[in-house]
Amino acid sequence: MYKNISLVYDKLMDVDYTAYENIISQELGEKNNLLILDLGCGSGSLIKFLSNFGDVVGIDSSEEMLSIASSKHPAKYFALNLLDLDKLNIKFDFIVSAFDVLNYLDNFTQFKKGLTNIYKSMNEGSSFIFDMHTPKKIEYMLSNQPFVYEDYELIYHWFVYETENEYEMESELSFFIKQNNGLYKKIEEYQKQRTYEIEKVFALLEEIGFKIKNYFCDFDKENKNFDNSQRIIFILEK
Repeated sequence: MYKNISLVYDKLMDVDYTAYENIISQELGEKNNLLILDLGCGSGSLIKFLSNFGDVVGIDSSEEMLSIASSKHPAKYFALNLLDLDKLNIKFDFIVSAFDVLNYLDNFTQFKKGLTNIYKSMNEGSSFIFDMHTPKKIEYMLSNQPFVYEDYELIYHWFVYETENEYEMESELSFFIKQNNGLYKKIEEYQKQRTYEIEKVFALLEEIGFKIKNYFCDFDKENKNFDNSQRIIFILEK
């Protein structure tokens, strides 16, 4: 996953990293000298900011993404799947997993294992911030596809398909990237994302042992209405 899309990821990633930085700043305040994990760091867009609070470790399952991240800012990077996080055998003071990383896990069993691995990788009193798609987001994507983007250097077509599983979608993306000779190179990417009833997620977090310090939707701290929002952000403590 993301092997091909890494070539154009930063150009296509239309998300508000500043909003995430504000959330992290409010959570960490004046803390420093922390050991921080950027879980699913992608192309490393948060790494430089996170380094203001301490030493950063970035993990991602895509070596291509990690290559881009390491070219942006020095940090310790590991090509690692979330489900193998326990192999690091490191305890962190703060963990962040930005922009639907956990939605890429295949099923609820993996979702639980991933969150459990994160909990075990946290020091007592540390915090964890992550977000995920709501069922409303999956429904929106299925109802409004296909998605098309075009400019002088890049064209993509994004088709989304329903699967046999509830709140799950498969994505088929075709990219046409302009080359130096004026011709376009076609690359393809296939992905699958899945989410769950949010009440079930709350119950799982508490079962694992997390303290739910706060949650809100679509980067609006006053918005608790996850039934009618597309993204939910959790701020958790151990």
